[in-house]
Formats: sequence, structure tokens, C-alpha cells
Amino acid sequence: MSGLGKSTIFVGGSGNARIDGLLYDRAWGDGTLTYSAPTTQLDYGTGYGASEHLGLQSPTAALIAAQRRYLDADYGNTANDGFSLEGFTDLSLVQTTLANAHIRIALTDRDPYNFGTAWGYFPATAAAAGDVWLSDVRYDYSSPQTGNYANATVIHELGHAIGLEHAHDFTAYGAVPGAFDSMEYTVMTYRSYVGASTNQYTNEAWGYAQSFMMLDIAALQHIYGANFTTNSGDTVYSWTPGSGDTMVDGVVGLSPGANRIFATIWDGGGEDTFDLSAYTTALSIDLGPGQASTFDAAQLARLGSGVDASGNIYNALLYQDDTRSLIENVIGGSGKDRITGNAANNLLEGRKGSDRLTGLNGDDQLIGKVGRDVLAGGNGADILKGGRSNDILKGGAGKDRLFGQDDDDRLKGGKGADVLFGGAGADVFLFTAIEQSPGDSGRDVVRDFESGLDRIDISALSVSAFSFVGSDAFSGTDPSVRYEQVGGSTRVLADAVGDGIADLGIDLRGNYTLSATDFIL
Repeated sequence: MSGLGKSTIFVGGSGNARIDGLLYDRAWGDGTLTYSAPTTQLDYGTGYGASEHLGLQSPTAALIAAQRRYLDADYGNTANDGFSLEGFTDLSLVQTTLANAHIRIALTDRDPYNFGTAWGYFPATAAAAGDVWLSDVRYDYSSPQTGNYANATVIHELGHAIGLEHAHDFTAYGAVPGAFDSMEYTVMTYRSYVGASTNQYTNEAWGYAQSFMMLDIAALQHIYGANFTTNSGDTVYSWTPGSGDTMVDGVVGLSPGANRIFATIWDGGGEDTFDLSAYTTALSIDLGPGQASTFDAAQLARLGSGVDASGNIYNALLYQDDTRSLIENVIGGSGKDRITGNAANNLLEGRKGSDRLTGLNGDDQLIGKVGRDVLAGGNGADILKGGRSNDILKGGAGKDRLFGQDDDDRLKGGKGADVLFGGAGADVFLFTAIEQSPGDSGRDVVRDFESGLDRIDISALSVSAFSFVGSDAFSGTDPSVRYEQVGGSTRVLADAVGDGIADLGIDLRGNYTLSATDFIL
């Protein structure tokens, strides 16, 4: 009697094939959905479905817990919220003991060759609509645990019960494109990895998706709207190297049966952080929507045929281009980390190891700390701090502030009027294009140039070497560089084409008597 008396709505396409390939054409029309785990055949009434209720088995505590975990944000603690249907959509989910709940889950001993090993009925007004059945004849579905086949099957069948199709089925909206038809993108797939057969999963025992994945979340948000209240504060996500536990603000949100991490994060807002300071491995972190991050190769899910998942944690796609769901900050570990930001104002901190930090869009802060780091700001007004060791700092298109700090650093401001601080050590201030610091306006400022120790590299600005003319005028025939005192500053001017006009200008704070040895010409 699940669907009796319930309303459904027509579901139109989104125009995105990755989402539309998962859409059934009907969904629940109620904003509040009830769910239950029936304990008696009487809950199903007479003339029900294909008679699978005649083999009804008592629901186990593990099965009920899995149903609640992936449907209801009220289950357990708040660390679970973002992995639940209620947590990432506008739906409200309510557990009930009533016979006519929207979504019911049950075990049956019916022959799986007649019914399938597990199946879920789509939203409709029929008695069986929204029901999920798991046959224990061939598989043990009584003990779903994060990361195992039974758990992934529960998520998959719940997907059907709330309006999702198989990824490979050619429905009214077509199938999910082949490049995205795998468990890395959707639990509604029959393929363990891209290009795999749909005959049978090949995942290792604990290598199954631990949550709804990015396309599932996007499709369900297309149907039911997105929830931006879940984890809308300044949330910190962290992971345990030895166990694979996913922690949300220090509380376990997902605890897998083995040391594997394979899930998608939905976050409703705030200034959020991936804290990976516990890791000693070479991290590969990408905060872009729909991108994957790898913490430790040993924690990657083995998908079969020698194929590993492309990451441990996947970022949700943006809902209607709303950037509130982006993760803003990353704290790296002690290995050689590669950390890439997104469109938000990112704070990327490498910590120990020789790290590479890339800010992309937004007004970012990149902090290398210990190790020979490479920092690239991208667009926006960025702040780059190298820390200890010989670092490379590259600004982007905005008005950036670069701090080399300790040791011998290389600083390149990029476009925009940048401010460069070399810090201690013999630093090189690198200028490879006129646009970095035009001679007439928008010049870069070097705040702590030390003549005889630091150098200015302009060698890439001309096909032939510059001549240093001191405070004299340009030669007007060949590329040359000169300087002049302007108030309390020393202005370096470079004529890159030999026409006697300054193409590049750099302001050094303080009055200096420069020589050719202060330059790389």
C-alpha cells in the first residue's frame, strides 16, 4: 500500500545528459516522505506486486540503520547529515510504523531468479510504489555496512524508490554518457568502472560506493531541490589514514568496514575545510565541482581488472551554479601535496613537504610552510607565502601580494600591480612579460630588495641581452635597463625593443645604487 493515496509529479529533463540519464519520468509530489521497514505481511495488503511479500523476513538492525542513514538527516548525529537524501535535497524524511509509508524496505526469501536479487519500485500510485526488496537467497543483504555490496545495494534500490533510473538504461532522456557510467559517479550504475561490463560488479569486498555519488545527488536535487542548510557553518572534514573514517567536525560520519574511502561530499555553505594534516602521503586535492581527491592510494577502492577509483572523495556538482556548496580551504599533510582550489576564496596550506598549490579563481591565500613549494595564485587578489626552503611563487591576473619568506625564493607577480616581499635569502624577482609590470602604470613593487644579494630577472623580455646603463638614458638602439630615484623609491625601467621608451617598470622601496650584478639580463 506504499503508493496508495500518494501524489506523484512529472519529471522533466535538465538539459544535462549526465543528470537526465538517471531520471525516471515520475517522482514523489509530497514534500515530506515517510519511510518504514515492515515486519508483517499484512502491511502489504492483498494482491500485492509479484508476491514477494509472502517471503517477508524480519528486518535487521543493520538494514534499518542503512535505510535511515541514507534517507534521514535525523539519523545518528549531525556528521551523517550530508550523506542523506534529506541532507542534500529539500525533502523532509520521517520514519514511521504506518503500513502506507512512501518508502519501505524489506528482506525476502523469494527466489532471486524470478524477482532479481534486489529491486525497488519507482514512485507511482500503485500499492508497490516506493518499496525496496532484498532477496537473501543469493546474497546476504541483512548486514549492510559502509563500503560493502549490501550497503551499496541499499543505496541503489532507495534511488529507484525516489525516482532514479539505471545509468545504462535508455529511457526518455537517454542513458548517462559512457564516460560517466561508473560507480565513481553514480550508485545507479551497473558498471564498476568506466567501460566495464554491466553483467556483474567486480569491486573488491569493501570497494563499493559509501554514499550517493555526484550524479545521484545532482539528479535528486534536480527533482526535489537542494538543501543549503546542511553543514552550512564552517565545517571541517577530515579522514583517518588507518581506518578510512570520514569525520565531520571531529565526529564520525561514515565508518567503513575496511580502510577505504569512496564517497561524495555535499556541503550547504560556510567556510569549509578539508583537514588532511594526519596524512604523510602525497595528497592530490582538487576542490573543483565534480572533481576527485586522493589522500592515499592504499585507501582507494579497487574496482576490478586492475582499476582503482580515481579518488577517495568526490565533490558534488553545483546546483544551478550556486557556489555555496564549494569547499574553501585545505590543510595539507607532510608529503609532496598537489592542491588545487576553485572559484571560491581559498585558503590552501601545504604544511610539510614540497607542495604545489594552485588557487585558480577567487581571492586566495596560499601558504607553503616547510619544503620547496610552488605556489600559483591564478585570478583574483591573492596572497602567497612560501615559508621555509627555496620556493617558487607565481601570482596571476590580480593585485597579488607575494612573500617568499625564508631562503632563496623566486617570485613572479604576474599581471596586475603586485607587491613582492622576498624575505630572507638571495631571492630572484622574475619578469617574463611586459604585462606583468608596465612602464607607465600598474607597476609591481618590491618591498625589500637587497642590492648585492637579490636579483631582478628580465632576461626573457628580449631576444637579445639587455645592456645595463645605470642611471643614464636608454641607448635608443638596443634593449637596455636603467634606474632612477623617485622620492624614497628606486624605479627600474626596461626598454625591451631598443626604441628608447620604457616598456617595463618596477618600483623598489628604498634608494639604491644598482649595478649590472643586481640583474639577470
